[in-house]
Amino acid sequence: MNVPVTPLRPKATLSALDAQRLLDALPSAAAVFGPEGEIAAANLRAEQLLAAPVAAVIGHAPDGAFRLFRERAERIGTAEHARFVQPFGSLWYLVESFPLTVGKQTLRAVMATDITDMKSAEFEIRESEARLEEATRIAQLGTYKLYWDTGKMHWSPQVYAIHGMPPGGIVTLERYRDMIHPDDRELYDRTQQNQIDGKPVRGVEFRIIRKDGAVRWLRKDARVLFDSDGEPYATFGTCQDITEAKQHEQELKSLLRRNTILYEALDASPIGVGVVTTDGESPEFFYVNAEFERLTGHNTSSLSERGIETLTPEGQLGAGWARVVQTLRASVSGAFELTCLRRDGGQFLAQIEIAPVRDHPGRDATVFVLNLRDITVDRQRAESLLQSQKMEALGQLSGGVAHEINNLLQPMLALSDLGRDIADKDPAKVRKYFEVIASSGRKARDVVRQVLTFARRDAPQLAPYPIADLVGDALHLLHSGLPPGIHLNQTLDCGDARAVVNPTQVSQVVLNLVTNAADAMDGEGEVMVTLGEIELDQPTAAPLTLTAGRWIRLAVSDKGCGMDPYTLSRIFEPFFTTKLAGRGTGLGLSVVYSIVAGWGGALKVDSEVDKGTTAMVYIPVATDG
Repeated sequence: MNVPVTPLRPKATLSALDAQRLLDALPSAAAVFGPEGEIAAANLRAEQLLAAPVAAVIGHAPDGAFRLFRERAERIGTAEHARFVQPFGSLWYLVESFPLTVGKQTLRAVMATDITDMKSAEFEIRESEARLEEATRIAQLGTYKLYWDTGKMHWSPQVYAIHGMPPGGIVTLERYRDMIHPDDRELYDRTQQNQIDGKPVRGVEFRIIRKDGAVRWLRKDARVLFDSDGEPYATFGTCQDITEAKQHEQELKSLLRRNTILYEALDASPIGVGVVTTDGESPEFFYVNAEFERLTGHNTSSLSERGIETLTPEGQLGAGWARVVQTLRASVSGAFELTCLRRDGGQFLAQIEIAPVRDHPGRDATVFVLNLRDITVDRQRAESLLQSQKMEALGQLSGGVAHEINNLLQPMLALSDLGRDIADKDPAKVRKYFEVIASSGRKARDVVRQVLTFARRDAPQLAPYPIADLVGDALHLLHSGLPPGIHLNQTLDCGDARAVVNPTQVSQVVLNLVTNAADAMDGEGEVMVTLGEIELDQPTAAPLTLTAGRWIRLAVSDKGCGMDPYTLSRIFEPFFTTKLAGRGTGLGLSVVYSIVAGWGGALKVDSEVDKGTTAMVYIPVATDG
């Protein structure tokens, strides 16, 4: 039986058998639908998409993918040839639908071709293009093509963005040259000529000035394109905005230059400078400058094995050097005078100052700057100045001492004359005269002994002494030398507490502080001297570079003229004084500072203009045994 079928041309006729053979010969899944949407015919490739054998679905409505294909084709219209892409499950299909006229009936053929591989490749290409576009955006990299015959350039969107221009504008060589920074136009012209000569461009960097006034650094790489005859006709290249990289490069160069200058400055410093880290089990030297190497004979390498211990004389690690290590562990500042060991075995008296380098406020430092100076000569000079200052102080005392000795000599002389006249007449009275003479002589001897002890030039030996007795004796010696208008108010309330000091130095400290207080009040007023034991907590002890615990505090206060901040900052400088010429050498407080530092204590002065001054000396308490 012949059945006229018109798959493409309405006039063509096919038998049912020929139609089926045609469907089976198609490389794609195909099915023919009747007027009611039932399946009239289908090839074997359609079985999977019909979700059933062909024989089982003839005359029935389709299921599976073909149901979806037919419904979309019907929405397009039965009289039109439709072509669309349709996903089903994890696969993609190219679907074609067209009308067939069989007799008076209009049927619809639907053919589905699996294009999954092609679609996947398309997706990969699109994804690759998207990644490339994003990468060029992030890297601020674009491409361009320059045609030599017209002098016109074709830019990618990113190149327009780099130049601050809207996409699509036509840029010629002449217009582009106007954007080049004046200092870089010679380089640009040379680069362009190289491209015209057929030479590649590699890593050329220059600046442009955009319309908004921004100066940007660009990097260009390009190669020449040749036509089929081997003749160059264009240039293809990349353009990258490297402004941020250039800024980082300049910052790095500046940083390297600053570091070089810093190292040169440190090496030129007359003070030994070391950088110490506490990241390890023991403090280690990270860097030492030239002066540090000269003083100790050690470099960073020779110090690396034992660190601080390398500079410690044998047997002294438990003494002052232990305080250095303790200061580093406590992450605080500190100043010390210690004997330092050289690499050749020699020793010298060193002043060591430690300052923490904090990378964040409130966080313990792990890096410290250690300043080192050889103060052997300075100490000898200071001892000489100390003796000179003692003589100056003795001169201040001389008037009062002379007056006191004269008062003691008067009864001795008078009673000697009287006793000679009545020696035979009244022996009992003569004996009383002798007792008074002997008492006055002993008092005079004590005064002279105190003066001689004060003036003696010898190396101070530190030992435990009852500090209250020493301060009391010093005040007694000083009392007669104060101006008549100065009232000395003393409170010595520390019992039998003992301090590791030198008696002569205690007298000198008390003399200097009380004399300064009296001078500040211009000879009229009250000087208050207090002595007592206190307990220092860590926040109070740290600024004084002391350890928390028991200390003896000697305070001398006045209600005199006081000092402004600038004067207060300089009071410990040798020879600095605000007194009139001839009334002081400026050595007093510098000597007191040196003495107290030698005890392992601290000196702190508080002052305010027109309100007065308080000098506080913190003295170590002698430990039992």
